[in-house]
Amino acid sequence: MPKPKLFLLPGWAVNSSIWDAVAKPLSDVYDLCYHDFPGYGKRQSLDGNLTLESLVDDALQQSPPDAIWLAWSLGTLVALKAALQSPDRIAKLVMVCPTAKFITAEDWPHGQTKAAMDNLAQRFENDYETALKRFLLLQAGTDAAARKIAKQTLGQIMQHPQPTWPTLNSGLDILRQTDLRPIADQITVPTRIIVAQEDRVIPPNAGIDLHQRISGSKLIELATGHAPFIEQPAQFIDAAIR
Repeated sequence: MPKPKLFLLPGWAVNSSIWDAVAKPLSDVYDLCYHDFPGYGKRQSLDGNLTLESLVDDALQQSPPDAIWLAWSLGTLVALKAALQSPDRIAKLVMVCPTAKFITAEDWPHGQTKAAMDNLAQRFENDYETALKRFLLLQAGTDAAARKIAKQTLGQIMQHPQPTWPTLNSGLDILRQTDLRPIADQITVPTRIIVAQEDRVIPPNAGIDLHQRISGSKLIELATGHAPFIEQPAQFIDAAIR
């Protein structure tokens, strides 16, 4: 019997190598279909002037029909919009550290401030590799095994040409501008939401709010930061496939 297909969507600033730490155990269960956003990884030569709509259309074109979508961070915004646009093409959503809105507002404390985003943008514009290394090591914390995985993951990501600054900045614009809260309750695709209790990028309450909006969704909480597949890969695998 063929394995179910798993379509893996990365987050902002990284390519599909971000999943390397959990690729083997995932491949024991699923037929893995890696996705790079245009301008990243193996698709670095493509136009990286990104919008949420273009990312959604591209992901739907690249994904096999009736696949499970495993999405992380920015990828969860793409997955949410795709599930609204073409629910018949997606068997299930598994969203890791998800949010419907990345930037804080008077009615939304579960995100990043504009000042924090500007600071992040400056670091990545000045030195992409150093900024990405710092980000991944922050997620790994002080655990030696997690830090080793973070460094290995960075090495795999950097084997591909780095995204251009216009590509990175257009992704930040998506994070700055998107608010899917008003339509999240229209999701009909079976959904699993994995939140990280120590996430300093997307607070866990953002995912809990999304769980409350999506009828029938399942919520799983992990005691990690924003990249649980790097910090606690075994626990992540258990949460993703059980």
